[in-house]
Formats: sequence, C-alpha cells, structure tokens
Amino acid sequence: MVLAVFDRGEANPLFHLIQAVRRELWSPGYFSRKNVIGDRTMIATATQEKMLTIQRRYYVPNNTALLLAGDITPDRGFQVAEQIFGDWPRGEDPFATPVPNPPPLTESRAVIVEQRVNSVTLNLAWQGPSVGADPASTYAADVFSAIVNTETGGFHQRLVESGLAFGASISYYMLNHTGPIQIFAQTTPDKLMALQRAILEEVEHFADSDYVSQAQLDAARNQVMVEGLYERERPSSFASMLGFWWSVAGLDYYLTYRPRMQAVTRADIAAYARRYLVGQPRVTGVLISPEARTRLGLTPGALLGREAVP
Repeated sequence: MVLAVFDRGEANPLFHLIQAVRRELWSPGYFSRKNVIGDRTMIATATQEKMLTIQRRYYVPNNTALLLAGDITPDRGFQVAEQIFGDWPRGEDPFATPVPNPPPLTESRAVIVEQRVNSVTLNLAWQGPSVGADPASTYAADVFSAIVNTETGGFHQRLVESGLAFGASISYYMLNHTGPIQIFAQTTPDKLMALQRAILEEVEHFADSDYVSQAQLDAARNQVMVEGLYERERPSSFASMLGFWWSVAGLDYYLTYRPRMQAVTRADIAAYARRYLVGQPRVTGVLISPEARTRLGLTPGALLGREAVP
C-alpha cells in the first residue's frame, strides 16, 4: 500500500521537483529526517521487525496525546481512556537523545528537474523559523504569507497580473526543527528567467518599511481570526488539527496562536524577512521539459546568476 502511494507520487512531475529541492535545502545527509513519505528502497525492504522497532520506540503513552471530540464529557472521556489504555505500559523516552537540527544552508544552490511538462514550475526555498527557537517569527511568517498571497496585493499584481506567471504564492510550514519558506510560480519556458528575476526583486524588498501597508496587515489579521472560527466548526477536523499543533509546537502555543497573530506589527514582518529571506541562501528548483531546457540552454549556474543563458 505504501509503495502504491509512492507510485502515485512519482506519477506527478511536481513530486520530483519538491523532492529535489528538499534534498538540497536540508542537505542529502539530513534529508531522510524530513522526507515524510520515505525512500522507495527502505519501503520495499521493510520487515515486521523494523516496524515493531518503530512501534516500541515511539508508540508509547509517554509520547502520546489522546484527543476526544464530539458529544462526550471530560469525566466520560477519562473513564473510556482508562478502560482502553489503562494497562498500556510506559516506554523509554524516545527523545532522550535530542533530535539534531538540520545543518544551516550556507550557500545558494540550484537544481533542474526534467519531466514531460508543458509549463515551467519555479520553486524557491529558504530555511525558515524553528518554532521552538524563534516562535515570534512564526507568527510574522504566517501573517506575511496571508498578505503576500492576496490577489489585490503588489506581489500578485507584479507577477501574475503582469503576465509573467500563471500563478505565484509564498508559504511557511511551521516545524520545530526548522520550517521551510517556499515560493512556487508557474510560467512558460520563454518567461522563466524574467520571472525568476522579478521574484528575487520582490524578495529584496520584503523588509522595506512600506512593502506591507497597515491596511493589508489589518485585513490579514482579520482573516486569521475568521479562519480560526471556521477550523473549530467540525469536531473531527478540529481534533486532527490539534494533534498537529500538539506534536509540533505544543498546545500552549496553539492556545495563544490567534492572539499573538493579532499582535504582529509591520516591524515584526520586516524583521522576519530580514532574518530569513532578504539576502539569505536559498535553493532554486525548476521543473521543465528536456526540450525546453535544451532550447534555453538552462544550467544551475544560470539560475544562480553565475552563468549567462545563451
């Protein structure tokens, strides 16, 4: 079944771009810790004993949160939990040896992935905030992404409405051991280099005092509050979301997340952009057809500005 999921992933050209960029962003030696789907060889050679080793190490009550949602009282919840899990023995601390952080990206890198595609996908990635080390920047990152991705904003107007790209967006994925910041954009082969230059020019201005207006900030903070109300509407999805927050940042972080987002200022956003984006090393990935790459004479060096495109 897992190999079938892997097969479906490989059938999507974008999968190959994302994997290639992540491998460079986290370094080949650390990549396996960030590669959720795993490696085909490891999946194919998995044995029952390997699975039991993982189970015994991580599936222990002292590394578990039980989330109950729906028509149930706390007293009934504790009663049911005791009946079902009461004899589940504690295990050793699976994180007695701390998980290492990924090595910092010290220089910009580029990777080109060839697939049978018509358009070109450009993926720029940076190492972003770690929620355990710099929680303040995670709030700024989320607010900033909400602002930049607004269709009425300058980023969208200059990249998409101008005709350079079919679509463009920025995102930050919160993780405890360094979350990625990514820009994705799609265009035609002949506009690739112009689009990359335009995106990098945008990035250089991310920390400018006037890049984000107070009106944009107010609208984004309002959007965050509305989304917070919607995400609590369905108990089943709310429980799933709480599981993610608990495992990555802790429930205390979640309980203060919306209020702290409301407190983000334009100065906070500029500080976040300076620390993680403006002038910082990045990985540039391009998904392109072999024919288009040959026609452009595209090389990793050209994407990094070290070589001219013929």
